[in-house]
Amino acid sequence: MKELNFETGLATYRVNGKCEITFNPTDVSFAERLFQAFDGLAKRQERAESEKQETEGVELFALAEQRDKDMRATIDSIFGTPVCEKVFGGLSVYAMAGGLPVWCNFLMAIIDEMDASVAEQQKQTNPRVEHYMAKYAKYKKK
Repeated sequence: MKELNFETGLATYRVNGKCEITFNPTDVSFAERLFQAFDGLAKRQERAESEKQETEGVELFALAEQRDKDMRATIDSIFGTPVCEKVFGGLSVYAMAGGLPVWCNFLMAIIDEMDASVAEQQKQTNPRVEHYMAKYAKYKKK
């Protein structure tokens, strides 16, 4: 049987030297899931800050644990596969690093990669299309 192979744009990235994730950084469906999740996660972050003010003691830890589980489920849904355990391990996604929660740092790194990949793909598109147009132009009826 013949086999047909084509480029899917899937790329595998090593995350913080400890695990790998795979996605197509130019996939509009992936981008939509990511930006919808980012918006929802940002709103949850704001709610978490206000809830923290209203909660004390052991209840605060239980609330933080539940928020972390919910946040991880949302991030995993972006990829359609569990990635949070590999990426964050036991670290709470609400932990701060560089002035932002780690969930935010992770998603912004992906967004930066998406921007760079889209720009690179746009550079490659026209020359490739022109190559095929020239190649098959001889078959056009005159």
